[in-house]
Amino acid sequence: MEKFYIFIINPKAGNGRGEKVWEKVKRNLQEQNIPYRSFFTQRPGHGKDIAQQMAHIHHEHMKGIVTVGGDGTMHEVINGLSHHPAIPVSFISAGSGNDFARGFKIPRATAQALLHITSKKSRIRRFDIGEYRLRKRKHKPSFFTSSLGIGFDGEVARRTNESKYKGILNKIGMGSLSYIITVMKLAMTYQPFQLKIKVDGKEHEFSDVWLIATTNIKYYGGGMKISPDAIPNDGLLNVCIVHNLSRRKLLILFGTVFLGLHTKLKEVTLLVGKEIEVDTNRPATMHADGELIGSTPVNIKIHSKRLLVK
Repeated sequence: MEKFYIFIINPKAGNGRGEKVWEKVKRNLQEQNIPYRSFFTQRPGHGKDIAQQMAHIHHEHMKGIVTVGGDGTMHEVINGLSHHPAIPVSFISAGSGNDFARGFKIPRATAQALLHITSKKSRIRRFDIGEYRLRKRKHKPSFFTSSLGIGFDGEVARRTNESKYKGILNKIGMGSLSYIITVMKLAMTYQPFQLKIKVDGKEHEFSDVWLIATTNIKYYGGGMKISPDAIPNDGLLNVCIVHNLSRRKLLILFGTVFLGLHTKLKEVTLLVGKEIEVDTNRPATMHADGELIGSTPVNIKIHSKRLLVK
């Protein structure tokens, strides 16, 4: 049997952009006679189910799984492949953030991304992947590719996903602005918390914490360079903690984060490690790759070179 690609498409990604992007991809696949099978997600979590089923049935016959959607869809696919880490993945941007493409150096333009994925010259690369386990309930380990945000940015992710303006901005190709709008609104009302964090066995305590971002790549929230020094194949996670910051200065911080200049502020602490334990004095909202996953406490660790990306 000739090997083929599996495409998992989120038609609602980018407020309907996923379906339009897939039409372009499908035409190119047919013109080039590239073997493929395609599946549309129909509900939250469906990408995980499709990936899991396809990997179980076709793991010997597929060239890889390609996500057409946003970072959240890729998050589902990666978790569906948790028992099949030898299957390569790739990504065609159709969401609002698309940090996976930025962090793993996949072209964001549709035609170039497809060429990158299907070219015989493109090699399969090995990267790290993050694992998180919620401690509030019996929780099986889950994975994230890009970032896990706690606190302010978890609330930003929640409120942005629920907002009407995200859909409007996605329609005109400016979805990243939706995060900025939410930041501006939430900065006036969010209440910081107390943090105890253990990194590779060393304990740290912080007061008046706004957010903790644990990242595998430089980017989150649609291109913000939250961890400018993050390298996705160094076997380490980068932690950015924002604390003891005035509301006015918070807005200044988010004005500099796209350039990575926030790291120069005394209220920003950077840590690096392989295993991380997070405890807060009250439950803090969390997201993984932009998808809401619950609230603290949480244990996080890195799996070196587990993720295959083309």
